[in-house]
Amino acid sequence: MLLAANLVSSLGSGLTMPFLLVYLHDVRHIPLGTTGLLIGAAALVGVPAGPLTGALVDRFGPRRMCATTVAVAAAGTLGLVLVHDPLSALPVLAVYGVGQGALWPTWNALFAVMVPDEALRPRVFARSFQLLNLGLGAGAMVAGAVVHVSDPSSFTVIYLIDGATTLALVAGLLAVPEHRERTVPPSTGDDLADPAATASTGQGRSASSRSGGSRGSPGRGGYRQVLADRRFRRYLLANLFLAFCGYSAIEAGLVGYATHVVHSPPYVVSWAFGLNTGLIVVAQPLGLRLVHAMRRTTALMICAGTFGASWAVLLCGGLFPRSATGNALVVAMFGVFSLGEVLLSPVGGPLVTMLATPALQGRYSATASTVYAGLNVVGPSIAGVLLGSGLGTAYLAVLMGASAVAVAGFVSLRRVLAPAIDNKRPAFAG
Repeated sequence: MLLAANLVSSLGSGLTMPFLLVYLHDVRHIPLGTTGLLIGAAALVGVPAGPLTGALVDRFGPRRMCATTVAVAAAGTLGLVLVHDPLSALPVLAVYGVGQGALWPTWNALFAVMVPDEALRPRVFARSFQLLNLGLGAGAMVAGAVVHVSDPSSFTVIYLIDGATTLALVAGLLAVPEHRERTVPPSTGDDLADPAATASTGQGRSASSRSGGSRGSPGRGGYRQVLADRRFRRYLLANLFLAFCGYSAIEAGLVGYATHVVHSPPYVVSWAFGLNTGLIVVAQPLGLRLVHAMRRTTALMICAGTFGASWAVLLCGGLFPRSATGNALVVAMFGVFSLGEVLLSPVGGPLVTMLATPALQGRYSATASTVYAGLNVVGPSIAGVLLGSGLGTAYLAVLMGASAVAVAGFVSLRRVLAPAIDNKRPAFAG
């Protein structure tokens, strides 16, 4: 039920996802520089929303908080139809940013408690990611055919549809029986991996287990306990570099380099996004099987290496500006990038769930999500400065360097994970 509701919601999101900047600048005639600041401000207010929501999830339960955050996100989306100038845009985008920043921690925590079977959980995360991309891609294709800058009402319609489909996700959440919201059992053997982690988190795990980890009992220690987990700190550090060379670099990095260095027309960028979505939908089942047969840290290393390779492909595209070869390499870059994504989706969320203590599930998920939220502010700013200064090659070199650091970080993470957590099976031992 939740996967179906998420698909409907992502169809609506796909209608509006590529057009926020276009809508504010070309339709509502807000200056481009101001538009960039407004979008950055929306991302900025979403950063503290994640940790706050994580604490509320641990106190009130993910199902209730997820419905609340989705409703806030819907309100922000619907409010965009009322925007006509920077003054009216600021509060609407603030609500929009809070909703988006708070949504992902609650969504991941909800899946964690609704799917206690650790063997099934990666499949659920992977299927959710697959359906999300299917909806986003289909929605974007429809919107590209029907919206026109010369017709502001066409944008009003897609934002109204997006808000309505987001509310469909609220309906799906409320329709799920409350007894389905369960406590995540402690993962087998994870505390055996790291004595320091056991000392820092074992007391909280034991206490939450004795109490049943009820959703009404907040975890002891809060975020201090989360950040005291040595394994989770190593994961966060490696994931910081993975996110920097990954999602935070796509919108400004890929699009900016493609349009200003390779000088590709906008339709080429659209093809690249279309290939990315299509490959994720088609290749996700294969990625799930591959992840099932390898260590989780191996999958993360390959993902980081693939992200780095994709930026190398784009760098080659810069050698052929204003040409069919350069355009083809821009599209190919996002194709390579998508291969890393299909390995990441079945690993990232489930691994955080396995590292978390039951009573602190929301805080663990929120902390992991905040890394991405923060980099969604910092990443585009770095891309804008370097690309605007004519340092496109240096920018891609920084991204490839971050990829290498992420690989090293996941190598370090492997040393402190128990075999059960890292999916190391006896057949592969040695």
